[in-house]
Amino acid sequence: MKKIFTIVSLVLLFPFLIFAGTTGKLTGRVTDKKTGEPLPFVNITIEGTTLGAASDLDGRYVILNIPPGRYNVKFQYVGYQPLVVENVQISIDLTTTQDAQLEESTIELGAVIVQGNVERIQKDITSSQARVTSEQIQNLPVVELNDILQLQAGVTKDANGQFHIRGGRTTEIAYWVNGISITDPYDNSRGIEIDNSSVQELQVISGTFNAEYGQALSGIVNTVTKEGGKSFNGDVKVYSSDYVSNFTDYFVGIDRYNPFTNYNFQGSLSGPIPFTKDKLTFFATGRYVYDDGYLYGIRKFTTTGQLGDGALVPMNWSKRWIGQSNITYFASTNFKFNLEALYSKENYQDYDHLFKWEPDGNVFKYSKSYNLTFTMTHTFSNTAFYTLKLSKFFKDFNEYLYPDPFDPRYLSPDSLNTVGYAFRKTGTNLHRFFRETNSYIGKIDFTSQVTENHLIKFGVEGRIHNLKFDDYYLEPLRINGIPVVPFQPAIPDINTPNRTKYDNKPIELSAYIQDKIEYQSVIINIGLRLDYFDSRANVLVDPTDPNINLPLRPELENLSLAEREPYFYKKATPKWQIGPRFGIAYPISDKGVLHFSYGHFLQIPTFQYLFQNGPYYVPETGSGYGPYGNPDLKPQKTIMYEIGFRQEFFDDFNVDITGFYRDIRDWITAGPLITTRNLVTYSIFINKDYSNVKGITLNLNKRFSNHYSIDLNYTYQVAEGSNSRPEDEFNAQLSNNEPNLFLIPLDWDQRHLLNFSLFVGDVDWGVSLISRYGTGLPYTPSITQYTADRGITSGLQTNSRRKPNQFSMDLRLHKTFKIANLDITTFVQVFNLLDNKVVLNVFTDTGSADYTTQAQNIGFDPKRPNTVEEFLKNPTNYAAPRLVQIGFEFSF
Repeated sequence: MKKIFTIVSLVLLFPFLIFAGTTGKLTGRVTDKKTGEPLPFVNITIEGTTLGAASDLDGRYVILNIPPGRYNVKFQYVGYQPLVVENVQISIDLTTTQDAQLEESTIELGAVIVQGNVERIQKDITSSQARVTSEQIQNLPVVELNDILQLQAGVTKDANGQFHIRGGRTTEIAYWVNGISITDPYDNSRGIEIDNSSVQELQVISGTFNAEYGQALSGIVNTVTKEGGKSFNGDVKVYSSDYVSNFTDYFVGIDRYNPFTNYNFQGSLSGPIPFTKDKLTFFATGRYVYDDGYLYGIRKFTTTGQLGDGALVPMNWSKRWIGQSNITYFASTNFKFNLEALYSKENYQDYDHLFKWEPDGNVFKYSKSYNLTFTMTHTFSNTAFYTLKLSKFFKDFNEYLYPDPFDPRYLSPDSLNTVGYAFRKTGTNLHRFFRETNSYIGKIDFTSQVTENHLIKFGVEGRIHNLKFDDYYLEPLRINGIPVVPFQPAIPDINTPNRTKYDNKPIELSAYIQDKIEYQSVIINIGLRLDYFDSRANVLVDPTDPNINLPLRPELENLSLAEREPYFYKKATPKWQIGPRFGIAYPISDKGVLHFSYGHFLQIPTFQYLFQNGPYYVPETGSGYGPYGNPDLKPQKTIMYEIGFRQEFFDDFNVDITGFYRDIRDWITAGPLITTRNLVTYSIFINKDYSNVKGITLNLNKRFSNHYSIDLNYTYQVAEGSNSRPEDEFNAQLSNNEPNLFLIPLDWDQRHLLNFSLFVGDVDWGVSLISRYGTGLPYTPSITQYTADRGITSGLQTNSRRKPNQFSMDLRLHKTFKIANLDITTFVQVFNLLDNKVVLNVFTDTGSADYTTQAQNIGFDPKRPNTVEEFLKNPTNYAAPRLVQIGFEFSF
């Protein structure tokens, strides 16, 4: 208890709350052009904003809290000709240096206009990170945020489409928008979809990130969205698309081209609110998109087993609504208020191969989320400010076939039974799932340029979560223990193992302090982070007697549930952790810099592993149940190192080479089987798995000049560990396999990954091309009768074989016409331009996506409506075929 009090006291000593970086810094020196002497008290303003500063006695100035983007910076001084520096780029968390030389003038002249510095080598970057601006996004053949993420060095995508940064599990990534986490704590996925048109700048930190960032082990995806300006701007984009392919062996109906099958409508509007003297501005964007998908079923049968109409039915379709809006109020030069709402909703279906000929029996999925954030920024001076943020995050997810659980169209679970290698021809999916997450976040952050060389940040953060969960399969209604005939659906009782329902309210607190030390010859980022977590949930007192409803200790049988609780449950202990961070950048010339960084990173396990399967209702008979959640899990830990070198050459080119190593401990895994007093076995998650990742990244890019730009990155990495997923150890135990005694390649261990993008164009036209090449992901070979006949009966190691290599290309063409004050852009985008057959999954006996020996001796069965060959052609073995998209954009 004393330890908890100490931690809470430390947190409360900080009067401010942490937030991820959302702004940049501008600094420089103003001198007399003729003499080179410093000019004090020069007035520097950033046009279109209320931000500004005055130079000191040495001519130096600093302006903090500048949102990312391009700005015109104006320098004014009595007796000197004004100077306007255009297109000065400000980036998240970085320092932009812009010096100015003013000329004396005895008469009033117009301002001198020059272009801002192009800093290809940011000398204050101490770890690996990628930045993508709104201008770059507009010119790339990308539609979703995920399309941008997969272009970054160190980012790989597994066979299920999930992202991994530098070899970590997908749950190790944190997602931030405007300084607020939008990570769903249940599974650490991105809780809200962000439309690309809302993004002002996207920052992907794959190296050792600063102490201000927490709850991540491998990477940060930090997004800053657009705000309204002092002029009206609007945009409407419309496009439609369809798949164009002849790969009909696997993708049924894909050769039926209809350019209006998929469609998208989106628009945005921003500017000042009238009659407020530019004190109130707004930005709003909305998008609706329908995607028919590329995986179709054939309605050969209805859910009741009758012959169907034979129609093609989309089986991985989706409808999405995405919106963002914010209002900004500039109360004065010192106070700024912002209210922002993010919203996304998706109705969709995931392909289920068993329902291919009876597609109406598969479940539908419904997801909805929003985030509301209030921000107040108080600027004391051009060198100090604090930001208060209050936010609510909400997400719910539902899965069911019919909204009413007692719908008479539900059929008995026996109707789903079928023989091997057969499509279902009757039945309904009885699964029903509900999950809801509510997170309340409060933050204040203080930033101060305390001296010319020290930028200090410090703060604390508080989060309160409420996770609701309900998961079950409908079962037959029973009267006196006998199922009612004909079948009537019933919901399992909440106190039985057939239903998992819980409502938990964990809390988090964190604090950090960080110093950015900037000298001409060295830049250092050093910080310390403290995290505290309390699951506020129960763990078992006696694991050999886990089910409070069915006690195995005779002395507890006659007690009420309330009286039994102290004998079954105790509270999980709160956890706390400290993580130091250090990074250094050493400029070796005006065009080259070395950087090194090191840090300890800790992450609270995702809530699904804390609370899975609810309150330990282990059945009375059977074996191998679980794995059950463990609210007493410790934080997972990573120690990360990296060293790199960046160099500019030929003015427009630069190269970055970085080597990295990650040591990952206390990964979540299923513990050994626990035997109860009546010999039932089950498993609980524990901290035991280990992993390490090592690799090197190479980035080569050319800034846009002479009508073209190039970006090329290559990643070599080795990602090995004891298990890829927390459930792997549990599955091995059920199969009587030995646990992995040495490190194996993880499921997403892609040794070589190459991304290349090229843009050629001008202000009114452009051609961009993206190509991606990756070596094959690992898989575990299986032993079949075919291999046994050839003497291979054992010894095939986990993930010891590789799937085929992957290659794809995307293309975008656009042309802009100006009519009056309206810009009209027509564009064509083609994804998977060459219609490559990109393999995602293979048959484990052959390593091929379209050939297996597993079913060679399967004979005819009248209960099987299809041939074995038809069943084995699973389209999920391949990525999406070629997609052609045509659209128009109108902007002013």
